[in-house]
Amino acid sequence: MIPIDAHHFRGVAGFEGCIFGDKEIEGRASHILNLRESALGAKKVKPVKKVQKKVLLPPETALERAKKWAEKNLITVISACAVALFAVLSVWGLNAYSHSKQALARSEYGVLASALPTEGRDTPADWEKIIPDLQKFIAAHKGTPPALNARIDLAKAFFETKRYDEAVKTGQEALALAPAGDGLRPLIIYQLGYAYESAGKLDEAVGQWSSLKQLGMSDLEREADWNLGRIAESKKDLTRAVEMYLLASKAPGDYPPASLLDQKIAGINVAGP
Repeated sequence: MIPIDAHHFRGVAGFEGCIFGDKEIEGRASHILNLRESALGAKKVKPVKKVQKKVLLPPETALERAKKWAEKNLITVISACAVALFAVLSVWGLNAYSHSKQALARSEYGVLASALPTEGRDTPADWEKIIPDLQKFIAAHKGTPPALNARIDLAKAFFETKRYDEAVKTGQEALALAPAGDGLRPLIIYQLGYAYESAGKLDEAVGQWSSLKQLGMSDLEREADWNLGRIAESKKDLTRAVEMYLLASKAPGDYPPASLLDQKIAGINVAGP
């Protein structure tokens, strides 16, 4: 192969232009030649590396971060889940046990309540007989609502058998166990009023009847005023006694009857201060 130098390429280009009379061909050839000469005489240029743009990824979501953390801390996650599951099952188990315990207590109290002496036909001996069963039930079902009912029944049993100090003690325990606002509290206070008076603790009895009045229960207000009048009369506070009898006569209800209240008031007025 014959090498073609720059002069040869220029001569050929000029020759072609002479033959064909084409100045454009000669011009293009000269342009190509100039480019060739520039390329041959130029220093070798290092190829420029193409800079690749860094691809920006969308930010991780909280869920994705949590997933990655969970994958890294698999044992910790499993342990935490196990603890949480145990706690849930424990609470469920305790609730189930509590419901079961209360259901059993209600069932057994229903049987016990049916054996309580009937009002109006009861005797001290009847109440004495039921006391051990009530005590046994309270010990077996402590902390349940039926146990509170049984404790109120026990206080009444002690009262009916003239064991007044025990009636007071049991009534106080029942009152302490009854939550504020519980519908049984007025009944407990009512029983305590009579128990304190029968035990000779008149000031404590006055406190119970006064507390009962403050509850605003109109069906018990008449009897509370009546008992406050009786205690005041027994303490020779006749002015206070008449005041309470008059309040009782104006309160709704039929106990004590109006005739008895009028008789009490009349008797004090006749006797004088």
